[in-house]
Amino acid sequence: MSLIQFFKKYILPEEIDFFKELQEQSEATKNATHDLYRCFAQGDQKACEAILTNENQATILKNRNMDDLGRAFITPVDREAIFRVITHLDWVLISIKHLVMESTAYGLDDLEEYEIIMRQLRDCADILAQGFAALHHNEMETIRNKAEEARTMAHLVTESYVQAMSRVAEGNDIHQMFKHKELLSQIKSIAKRFHVTANTMQDITMKLG
Repeated sequence: MSLIQFFKKYILPEEIDFFKELQEQSEATKNATHDLYRCFAQGDQKACEAILTNENQATILKNRNMDDLGRAFITPVDREAIFRVITHLDWVLISIKHLVMESTAYGLDDLEEYEIIMRQLRDCADILAQGFAALHHNEMETIRNKAEEARTMAHLVTESYVQAMSRVAEGNDIHQMFKHKELLSQIKSIAKRFHVTANTMQDITMKLG
């Protein structure tokens, strides 16, 4: 073993590519959001089942990222920014899982009426994944653009949520109203986490200069 190799292995701190890890976690989030769209907007039961698999895969990535963050000596930006991205992406997956669980428990398997809002969530996840891919490749202008696009899409989800809630409020069946309100609340939570994640992604670019 050469002296340089010795220093790299035993002396110098391990280099961890956190931006690559965030990209991988955002891809897992995107995959789950696509499954959510196919599950509810297209009635694809295999996609419904795949959501739990994707959630587990995303949890593995989240735990890895947390472990790496905890033991890292040096990070490309402050730990809090990386921590926020990890936790908010994880929250998205938790909300998606809860959405599937609640719809099953309530017997609401057919949610084609929410096709638009599900498509907006899917598109928002796509945009964020593109942003984190740009972060991995140090494409600052692309990141800023994708952050703005993601915020805009998250806002559209909120608008769709309000419209859907207004339709639910016009119903006469209090039990159905309650069920749909709970599902829509989970959807709104996903949009909120997407919005915060986009803000943090852009915050990272500002800290990088």
